[in-house]
Amino acid sequence: MATLEPEALARDSAPDEAGGPDPIAGPKGWKRRLEDPFNTFYRYPVALGITRLLVHTRITPNQVSLVQPIFAAAAGYLLTFDDFRAHVAAALLFETRSILDCVDGSLARAKKMSSPNGHAIDAMADWLGVVLLYAGIFHFVYHHPIPGVSPLAALGIVAIALLQGGLRSMAADYFKNKYLGIYERARDDVPELLREKLLGLDEYASPFARIDAWIMRNGHLLFELERFDPNRVRTLSAGEIEHMSREEHSTKTKLIGFLWSISSGDAFLSFVIVSILLDRLWQGQLFFATVGCVWIVLVVITNVAFIRSYRRART
Repeated sequence: MATLEPEALARDSAPDEAGGPDPIAGPKGWKRRLEDPFNTFYRYPVALGITRLLVHTRITPNQVSLVQPIFAAAAGYLLTFDDFRAHVAAALLFETRSILDCVDGSLARAKKMSSPNGHAIDAMADWLGVVLLYAGIFHFVYHHPIPGVSPLAALGIVAIALLQGGLRSMAADYFKNKYLGIYERARDDVPELLREKLLGLDEYASPFARIDAWIMRNGHLLFELERFDPNRVRTLSAGEIEHMSREEHSTKTKLIGFLWSISSGDAFLSFVIVSILLDRLWQGQLFFATVGCVWIVLVVITNVAFIRSYRRART
């Protein structure tokens, strides 16, 4: 599930010939701290190798993004069968999609290709991939009854698991942008990012960009408890940001980073794939629909309280 990065350079515009390609590297600093461990220690090393092969070709980051739903659709189809071998193949196909999701970002940075529309395409490809995977999961639990659980109840449980996955993705993206701005650039980036997104929505804006802005605006409403007004948005003050930066390496700040590394949308998908490989697809969905819901709500509350504690400290 994609994260909007302020520095993200984007997609399918011409590379900067004067400066040449950027070094091929994975996430660093706070972005690395907030990454799903599967991304950090496994997917990015593989993705960077693929990026090195693609950087001197005509293949663009958008093309890499748009091929991902094909792998997700194949994975979802294989999950419709009551055959563990088909499920293993589905997990491997979706894992390929997840690696490519790391490739498109690293390729965009390496080729210096950027545009807000490119990020929106990446985000929508991610969401489409999740929907296609879950279409297979919905089909499986409905047509292969779970002992003691009616088909409709099983569908409801899977739907709740998917919704909490969506909340994880939206919340992780929002707070990642917040922390990347505060700890790496000493500013509250989120309001300006959202302002730019909304002001950039003219009659020619793509549906992808409109959906991306809608998601981020609703995230602001949910996590800041205010409707976004470009002219009156509340931001962290310079003093509050300085206070937070001084405690960047404190135990509580490190805990916040760790919580998101295991609570993001990417982490959710990693756990889903692990449950499929362990032949525990249903148990995994039941876990996310119960414990997972409580977990992500507590993580969001913890992050809201963490940021507000610095606001109170300056009043």
